Amino acid sequence: MHLVWYRNDLRTIDCEPLEQACSSDEAVAACFLLAPGQWKAHGLGPNRIEYLRRTLVDLGGRLAELGIGFHLREIDTYGEAPERILEIAREVGCETVHWGREYEVDELDRDRSARRLLETAGLTVHEHDDQVVIEPGTLKTGSGSAYKVFTPYRKSWERALHERGERTHRSRPRPRSKPNAGIGTDVVPETIPGFEAFVPIDDWPVGEVAALEVLDGFLQDRLGRYHEDRDTPSLPGTSRLGPALAVGALSPRTCVDAARLHASRHPGCGEGAAIWISELTWRDFYRNVLFEFPRVCRNRAFKLESEAVEWRDDEDSYAAWCEGRTGYPIVDAAMRCLVATGWMHNRLRMVTSQFLTKHLLIDWRRGEAFFAHHLVDYDFASNNGGWQWSASTGTDAAPYFRVFNPTTQGRRFDPDGTFIRTWVPELAELDGRRIHEPPVGGDLWDGPGYPPPIVDQSIGRKRAIEAFARLRDT
Repeated sequence: MHLVWYRNDLRTIDCEPLEQACSSDEAVAACFLLAPGQWKAHGLGPNRIEYLRRTLVDLGGRLAELGIGFHLREIDTYGEAPERILEIAREVGCETVHWGREYEVDELDRDRSARRLLETAGLTVHEHDDQVVIEPGTLKTGSGSAYKVFTPYRKSWERALHERGERTHRSRPRPRSKPNAGIGTDVVPETIPGFEAFVPIDDWPVGEVAALEVLDGFLQDRLGRYHEDRDTPSLPGTSRLGPALAVGALSPRTCVDAARLHASRHPGCGEGAAIWISELTWRDFYRNVLFEFPRVCRNRAFKLESEAVEWRDDEDSYAAWCEGRTGYPIVDAAMRCLVATGWMHNRLRMVTSQFLTKHLLIDWRRGEAFFAHHLVDYDFASNNGGWQWSASTGTDAAPYFRVFNPTTQGRRFDPDGTFIRTWVPELAELDGRRIHEPPVGGDLWDGPGYPPPIVDQSIGRKRAIEAFARLRDT
């Protein structure tokens, strides 16, 4: 019998560990370890965990249809995982264990320990790369070193994908059904204590079938305009697949295959498909970064010299940023949206993170943790990579003195103020010109007041540039 140990790959379609386990004539069981203590230590928030819990419910039903029993066990930290997996394997009589690789340092340590224990006990272990399109550590520069910048990595990624050939003829591979071995399916708890969501999770499709429906709808309705609409937060221009990708209810391979196939059949979608696939490449890139430079998993900066930046300890400004009352409408709208829904548009993730790290000069790690606590689609590699990119401590090839002007960003990507009006209703009566820079102190509209800017844009920018410039002089 084979045992599939699930992690952030909660699907049956295009799931390499499950597909390989089901390729034999033997029965198959599956398991998942709830690890609330470890999740808290890693900063995962209630919204993300509640979405994961619901996905587990869906996965259990899908596995039952395939004749595969699903076992849930609770541990506190990853240190308990090897013994628990061995217990499950012995309980159901499994001799072979499959799992999909994870690339963070704690997860790698856990898996090395699990492999040693299981193999010592006489079991066979198979690890599969199932979170990515191209496995971390396989792409190197011409000199044989790890990539530190996205664009050359993307070009290498595209070449590797081309060399591997088209996979669209077998897109969405499904595992073989197995004869039911009499192994039951555990009931997923209705809640996980300490992780009760504080946003409406029902707004997000749960499970692989729902994710595939969203993917197909995106390809049909929005992929052709993705390159034009993706930066406008008031438009439904993005895929909205982040949560499903984060827990693995949807495979990134499936997404890339589907986009390539759709573009081949609909040439007018080619530009949109290319840009969306490039966005998916960022997921692989940031996993490659944490695999090649594991210090980023330990709360360290990618650019070590940037650890000398003198971040400001300003609790009032940090609180204003968290609560959406900075006096910059696009920043405040984005932060209020995040807190209320558990999601933020990607363009606004860049705007708000740059505002915190550059205009307020507050440590990027505080913003990273805030996003981790709130995001339904929280993904460590992407969240950490995005925050470090914005803070100029990460892989961004642009110089540190590139600082987004939040007012300019608002005017460019929310020109009519539609998104701002949705989340900052006290500005709703202002026209599209004034809503991005509300007059201070005048009785120009009804309703509650709106705070003046907590920092002058030019002063904040100058302060940040000087802080980073000092690194060159030390």
